[in-house]
Amino acid sequence: MRRTLAAETTQKIGQKIRLAGWVNRRRNHGKLIFVDLRDRSGIVQLVGGKELDSLRPEDVIEVSGSVKKRSFQTVNPKLKTGQIEIEVEKNTLLSPAESLPFDMSQSELKLELPTLLDHRSLTLRHPKIKAIFRVQEVIIQAFREKLLGLGFAEFQAPTLVPGITEGGAEVFPVRYFDHEIYLGQSPQLYKQIAVSVFERGFTVGRAYRAEPSVTTRHLTEYISLDCEFGFINDWTELMDVAEIVVRHIMARVGEKCPEELKMYQVALPEFGQEIPRIKLQKALEIIYGQTGVDNRGEPDLSPEDERELTRWSKEKYGSDFVFVTHYPTKKRPFYTYPDPEDPELTLSFDLVGTGFEWITGGQRIHNYQQLVENIKKWGNRPEDFEIYLQAFKYGMPPEGGWCIGAERATQGILGLANIRQASLFPRDMERVDVRLSALRVKKVKTKKNVLTDLIKLLKDKRINYQLLKHKAAFTSEESTKVRKTRLEQGAKALVMFADKKPVLLVLSAANKVDSRLFKKAFGFKDLKMAAPEEVKEITGVEIGAVPPFGNLFNLKTFIDEGLGRNREIVFNAGSHTRSVRLTYRDFCLLAKPAKGRFAK
Repeated sequence: MRRTLAAETTQKIGQKIRLAGWVNRRRNHGKLIFVDLRDRSGIVQLVGGKELDSLRPEDVIEVSGSVKKRSFQTVNPKLKTGQIEIEVEKNTLLSPAESLPFDMSQSELKLELPTLLDHRSLTLRHPKIKAIFRVQEVIIQAFREKLLGLGFAEFQAPTLVPGITEGGAEVFPVRYFDHEIYLGQSPQLYKQIAVSVFERGFTVGRAYRAEPSVTTRHLTEYISLDCEFGFINDWTELMDVAEIVVRHIMARVGEKCPEELKMYQVALPEFGQEIPRIKLQKALEIIYGQTGVDNRGEPDLSPEDERELTRWSKEKYGSDFVFVTHYPTKKRPFYTYPDPEDPELTLSFDLVGTGFEWITGGQRIHNYQQLVENIKKWGNRPEDFEIYLQAFKYGMPPEGGWCIGAERATQGILGLANIRQASLFPRDMERVDVRLSALRVKKVKTKKNVLTDLIKLLKDKRINYQLLKHKAAFTSEESTKVRKTRLEQGAKALVMFADKKPVLLVLSAANKVDSRLFKKAFGFKDLKMAAPEEVKEITGVEIGAVPPFGNLFNLKTFIDEGLGRNREIVFNAGSHTRSVRLTYRDFCLLAKPAKGRFAK
């Protein structure tokens, strides 16, 4: 007898069938035992006697029996199969399950996120968790479907790359035989090459960012939905195609996932007549006008800016989305096309929706010589981009593209609190399947020369700096004296634990940390100082010699805005006898700190 799926049972009333699946729940009512059987299509109720009495949740069983229509009083409106039940005639236990660590039978899994992820292979079975990835599947399918319909060709980009795609230190090095290569930050360079092959290309692949942060919207490994196309007449065509694709994704999710949307009690984001488009500076002016928060000098939107801008777009245009354009040249990668009317800005955009960034894109530089000069200007070597540059050396049309993070889109549609919920097996700086702190293998320890690493970083980015040699200094006051600088210029770097996670706090040597202000500014519940031995374990250097670059130690850096009153700052650089002096602006450019006020 052919196996019948749970969802098919409503069409087989009065027939004998064979079912197989997992025990979702068992209930005893006197001599009758009821079992909810779960398979890939849904849940159906079984009813039987003592042959079902030994079953436990998540046991894998096969049953045969008759499909019976329930009485009106016993219909379950919450189930698609709620009008019928299966009278079991034979039950076979295919695979027993051990006792569960928590109740999986409820409609909601009321677990903290770490517990949810610690038992990921089990919790993914829960219908509401499984629903997340049904929505994600449709997002990816719809992305492919629409681009294929627009004449794009799909290609597969490699994830092992010889160099750093977009600059910065946020890359994972990989030992590759006798060489060091990297996990790709994005398929960007390959999809540009693909334009010279297919003219229009897209790829669905993995991307990796070694960002030392644990936020509700960042992962170290994510699914990148990328497209790129040539022969554009105007860079705004890129936003046109992005809007077409996003609208199609929403339509498909609405069509194929009504039950999943109902589970999360969400409605699909709205577009209005069209998605509005505004320049970054205009967006910051709007936010200032609505909130009084003055970020008009910032080169990017903060998370709160994105939320406020989404609210503005919905109120004014009826759209949960808004395109923000013309980001500063210094904030975009080397291949981004500068605005001919203002070369300090770029022909680039972000699509901000439901409170955060969904898409990043823009026009690319297609002129070979201009691209080579930009690679140099960004502190890189053209010879490291030989394969990439070949495509431009031998003719590249005007082109551009964009990418969507599949997890971000899933999070936005379902209103998930944390992006890790939208990743099947999330990777971040604390977890790779299991919590890294729980791994039995020892951490890889390499002898680290912090000063050498720092100087290399400064030279690679062509940052002007001064290396000072002086007598050993162990306090801020001693350091000020031997450097012959002002106390306020000293950038004090403190290793602390924020909610038990090591972080780096940077502030003027003339100030102290106000724990209350820090926790309020960044949303932490607890803050404590690392002991000297913990500082040495985390950074490899003695307390008082830690430079203010958390990215050298895979630590999130938080900086007190008061330090910015100094044009130049100075700090110990891995040693009590060596200091580095550089501009505050260049420090922020390299350290990429989170800024706030937490000094007293």
